[in-house]
Amino acid sequence: MLLVGRALQGVGCAGLLICTKIILADKVTLKENARNSTTFTIVAGIGYGVGPVVGGYLTQASWRWCFIISIPMGVVGMILTHFLLRSELVGAQKILRTDGDTTIEIPQTFTSKLSTIDFGGQFLFLFGMGLLVLALTWAGSYYAWHDVKVLAPLVIAVVLMILFIAWEHFLLPGNILSSRFPLQKPMISIPLLTSRNAGLLMYINFTTGMAMYAVFYFANLYFVLVQTLPAGEAGRNLIYYMPGLGFGAYAAMFACNVWPLQTWFPLFVGTLIEPLGVTLLAVAINRGNLHWVYGMLALTGVGSGIRFMPGTLHGIGYNRRSISSIVSLMALAQTLGGTISTTVMLNIFNNHLHSHQLSFSSNSAESSSSLDSLSSLSASARDFFKSTAKDGIVLAFFAITAFLWLGLVTMSCIGNVKIGRKGRADELTRGSFVGSWFGKGKRRGEVV
Repeated sequence: MLLVGRALQGVGCAGLLICTKIILADKVTLKENARNSTTFTIVAGIGYGVGPVVGGYLTQASWRWCFIISIPMGVVGMILTHFLLRSELVGAQKILRTDGDTTIEIPQTFTSKLSTIDFGGQFLFLFGMGLLVLALTWAGSYYAWHDVKVLAPLVIAVVLMILFIAWEHFLLPGNILSSRFPLQKPMISIPLLTSRNAGLLMYINFTTGMAMYAVFYFANLYFVLVQTLPAGEAGRNLIYYMPGLGFGAYAAMFACNVWPLQTWFPLFVGTLIEPLGVTLLAVAINRGNLHWVYGMLALTGVGSGIRFMPGTLHGIGYNRRSISSIVSLMALAQTLGGTISTTVMLNIFNNHLHSHQLSFSSNSAESSSSLDSLSSLSASARDFFKSTAKDGIVLAFFAITAFLWLGLVTMSCIGNVKIGRKGRADELTRGSFVGSWFGKGKRRGEVV
């Protein structure tokens, strides 16, 4: 029941996040979107910072309160949306065939609206990604890599993801599935996904998700297991991430609203600072220097905060006709990055513990009993566990830094959006922005 509830919660959260970003970006210039997105980033940053603190104290009463607290907040949000935002929304749109044929009358019914959903693609993607995460979670921690319980979901996941890509391709207008399901729109636009800037931007968002999830989960794990802090205090220590996130969001706002009015530079700075912060955070944890840990949490927050809003502007600048698609892809990439990084890091952490004949349950329903078991150990046994856990956390952090540093290579290939002001058109870079410095990239003006 807990898993079903969390799945439904994930559906709602994803929908809210994407719809909010689409509303902020629709019918406005990139300059206006920069202001809108900055406000959204700051508010979201406050939520990211306050959430672990509140959650930490709530778990001291009961971990169930972490879910219950969302109910009154959701009700307030629904009421505010109805009275304050409803007039701004465009409402239901007319259903059209994907092939553009207007000679066939389409009934504007609820059933017709349901038929626009790519159920086949969603089934293949969700089960494929779910089995992939399951295989990575089990491998090494619960079963050996060569065990059939790992190989079976891993192979099936690869097959399903290949089928998903094929399904999405054949669902494009003019292909075989498009004629069979003329109202159904692909879950992911393959041409958009394979375009230079959208594809590279997705990887940048992927690494941002990796860094954020790693910080919130494993920094908290360090405070609880190694520093032996109560859950509430451990969550409060994560708040050091929030000032960095806020500063990064403000720096991005300045870069996109004041100077240099471009997206590449804040994206590059964030892509440099974020992996640097995570790398130095691992070093600080290894040395046990709490003050440096707090500082590196803030530094990582700067790197994440400075990339949120420019990334959205960059994607929309190149894909003004596909705002919902590019926003959805970026949100998907960030979530996938967080999921993959958490899975990989947990695997490395658990494997390191198992190699020393130790274990710890990271499951929220069982972690309390695991902590109680640790408190009953002798002083020497506790010290050995804390030392081993610290080494495992450091290894886990270092494992994902390779993905983060690869983002710098990505930035050498991505383009640039120069935001116009005072009636000037936005200017896009065709090809690599870095290449344009050496005469290998061309620029073009385009009214957005």
